[in-house]
Amino acid sequence: MILKDCSNAVVRYNGTEYRVRVVNGLENDVALYFRDDLLDLRMKGAEVSFNDSIKGCVKANCDIVIKRNPAYPGMSEKWMGECQILDVIEIIQRQQDIRVNLSINVQFESMTERRDKFFGTITNLSAGGIFMVTAQALTMGEILEFHYSFKEMERALKVKVLWGKIYTSGDNGYGLQFVELTDGAETDIRGFVFKELNEQRQKKSGGI
Repeated sequence: MILKDCSNAVVRYNGTEYRVRVVNGLENDVALYFRDDLLDLRMKGAEVSFNDSIKGCVKANCDIVIKRNPAYPGMSEKWMGECQILDVIEIIQRQQDIRVNLSINVQFESMTERRDKFFGTITNLSAGGIFMVTAQALTMGEILEFHYSFKEMERALKVKVLWGKIYTSGDNGYGLQFVELTDGAETDIRGFVFKELNEQRQKKSGGI
């Protein structure tokens, strides 16, 4: 089975992106739940980026058959899709990296979209990437830059938007992958992650 633990994804078809809820099925069959109004009853060869908490961001080619959701309006999604994963294009997030939960508020600037600078809160960090919460809506594949000192030196760091979800509060959560990361920056981030994890363990055990 390709997916291990996945609850959301982004579907790209005919130039349109849809954020969907995912329910894993047997083998490579997956149920996708759409809130958007849909015109196509069959999405053949759609590109789907699955956010899998174990395997990472799994990008795949899929065939999706769209049907009305029989549980609507009890469920918020009007449409559901029977999704068959045909082949995996790539797995692009390094979930094996040790990560730490934290709260760092930084300013981001888009390198690929025309938008004002905005603030976001990094809530999860590893040498592979970050998870960030913000009021700003972003596009998949967008490149952002932010500045932060994970050790002595402040560095300019670039990240790429891999997947996103919307919270009931209206905020957006995004998984982003570091790009063009230098060896020095990666070393600083790994050291920062280990330091934060050690401090958190000490606090939990009652240490100083």
